[in-house]
Amino acid sequence: MKEVINEYNVVPLPVTMSEQQGRFYLNSDVPIVVNASQEVKHIASGLSTTLLDIAGLKLKPTDELHENVPSIVFDSIPGMEKEAYKLSVTPQLIKITASAPNGFYYGLQTLYQLLPVDVYCKERARNAEWSVPCVEIEDAPTFRYRGAMLDVCRHFASIDYIKKFIDVLAAHKMNTFHWHLTDDQGWRIEIKKYPKLTEIGSMRPRTLIDRETQTYDETPHSGFYTQEEAKEIVAYAAERHITVIPEIDMPGHMLAAVSNYEGVSCFNETGWGSVFSSPVCPGKDSALEFCKNVYAELIALFPYKYVHIGGDEVEKTNWKKCPDCQKRMHDNNLKTEEELQSWFIHDMERFFNGKGKEMIGWDEIIEGGLSKTATVMWWRSWVKDAATKATAQG
Repeated sequence: MKEVINEYNVVPLPVTMSEQQGRFYLNSDVPIVVNASQEVKHIASGLSTTLLDIAGLKLKPTDELHENVPSIVFDSIPGMEKEAYKLSVTPQLIKITASAPNGFYYGLQTLYQLLPVDVYCKERARNAEWSVPCVEIEDAPTFRYRGAMLDVCRHFASIDYIKKFIDVLAAHKMNTFHWHLTDDQGWRIEIKKYPKLTEIGSMRPRTLIDRETQTYDETPHSGFYTQEEAKEIVAYAAERHITVIPEIDMPGHMLAAVSNYEGVSCFNETGWGSVFSSPVCPGKDSALEFCKNVYAELIALFPYKYVHIGGDEVEKTNWKKCPDCQKRMHDNNLKTEEELQSWFIHDMERFFNGKGKEMIGWDEIIEGGLSKTATVMWWRSWVKDAATKATAQG
C-alpha cells in the first residue's frame, strides 16, 4: 500500500484541530454504532448510504462497540451547544460526539471533508483510498446565522439546481437559505389566489445584455415554482438542517404584480418609473389586501420564524402625486413619503406577527422609523451607519 500523506482540508476551519499521526482505514467490516436518537441514526445512515454508493463499502449498523474492531461511533452526551460537535479519529476509532442532531450532522460534514474528494461524486469511485487522517477536532459555529441568498428572479433556477445549491450550503455547515422569489424581472412562486402572477408575471420577452447600449438578447425567459415544489425544497433543506427564508419584495420591485392586477399600484401603471417600477400603493386598501393575501399563502409554505419583505429601492414619485397616498399620510400624520413607506412596513409586520412570524427587511426599512421587532439585513455598502442606526432603534 502506498503511503498517504495526511491532509486536513476542513472548511470552515474548526475552533480547535489537532493533527495526529496515522489513519483510519475503511472497509466493509467496519460497524457503525449509534448511541443517540432515531434522528441521529438517520444521519448515520446517510454515511452508510454514501459509502455504499460511492465506495462500495457495506458498513453495518450495530448496537454494541466491540474491542479491537475498528468502528465508527455516534455518541450523544448532554451539555454541548446545539450545533457543536467533537470529532476524534484514531487508527481504531472514528467518534462523533454531540448533544443535538445539528451537531452530529456538522460533525459528519467534517468527516466527509477528511475523506477522499470522491465522496462528493454521484457515481462509483474506482481508485480512491478510503481512509481518514487521524485528528482531534472540537467545533462550534461563531455565528448563529450562516446563510446565502439565491436570486431566482433575474434568471430562473431549476429544482435540481436549488438542491445542489443547498447541498453546497450544507457541506460548509451553513444553516440558512434565503430564497429571493419575486422582483420586477419575474415572479417565481405560485399564488393560487392570483394566478396571473405566474401565468404572466413569471415571463419576460427578453433579457438586457448591455446596460450602456440598452441591448437585449430577444430570448424569452420564464419559470416558476408550484407550491408543492416549494414544500419539496423546504423538506430537502430541513433534512440538511437548513432554514429557508422566503422573500417577496414589496412595496417596490413589484412590476410583475402591478402589471397584472388593478388596485395594487397608484395609477394602475404597467410601465417603469423614473428609476424602478411603479410600487405598491400604500394608500389603497385593495393594495394592502393584495399584499396580505399573497403573504398568507407564502407563510403557509414556510414553517420557519422569519419572512423577508425586501423593502429596498422604492421609487416614491407616484406616492407624491397619488391622492390615496396623500390621504393616508394626512390621516396618519405622516410628514414624508419615507414615513409612508415605514407605515406600510409596520402594517405588514403586524400582519406577519399575527401569523406567528417575524419580519426581515433590507436596510431601507430603517428610513422613517423602525419597529423593535424587525430585523435589518444590510446590503448597501455605502451606508456606513446602517448597523448603528438599526441597533440604536432596538
